[in-house]
Amino acid sequence: MQNYKLFKNSKPVIAIDGTCISGKGTLAKNIAHQLNFDHLDTGLLYRYLAYLISEKKIDEKNTLELKQKFDFDEIKKVDLRTEKITKLSSIIASKKKIRDFLIDIQRNFADHPPSGIGSVIDGRDIGTVVIPLAEVKFFIDANVHVRTKRRQYDLSEKGEASEYNQVLKQIVERDNRDKNRKISPLLMHKDALLIDTSELSKIDTLKLAVKLIDRSGKLKLINR
Repeated sequence: MQNYKLFKNSKPVIAIDGTCISGKGTLAKNIAHQLNFDHLDTGLLYRYLAYLISEKKIDEKNTLELKQKFDFDEIKKVDLRTEKITKLSSIIASKKKIRDFLIDIQRNFADHPPSGIGSVIDGRDIGTVVIPLAEVKFFIDANVHVRTKRRQYDLSEKGEASEYNQVLKQIVERDNRDKNRKISPLLMHKDALLIDTSELSKIDTLKLAVKLIDRSGKLKLINR
């Protein structure tokens, strides 16, 4: 975190970090809906850059062109969940120039959420680097075997066959890349609230998160 200037968000932010397939994205969407906050999935930003680099053939070092081509509307239209994009996004996420480029975009969203109320931002380094003074920080995790089964289910829903051990291997490799990269590794902030979703439904995870937010006393905007 010492490589980044300490940033103070001007609007309330709930920062959600965690491992892949742990349910942090779904939780972020549900909390945002509960609070009437805006949601930003920062993982999609990295996937979108991977898409621009691989499909639009933009040099990853050319951040000026990446900025010119960056289109939030297009993010919603293209398939960013392919195995190719997933792997490349994880690789480029370890590069400082890419992370610095996207940190500016994420912080701008935090300061200027479309609703004007606040935001829920999920990713790998939101509470530790991007929004270090977020009002509430969560770290979401789940047993790797549970996450593997979830990933298999997601693939089956898309009509794609998968082999358990191969999916497990991919998730373990992704965890290792996220946790061991030199720039902004996946870490749990000392003030983060840990939620293990291994045995929790999406609804139960949301209920627990809302209870923890309420208990923190830092946000009084929950719609009851």
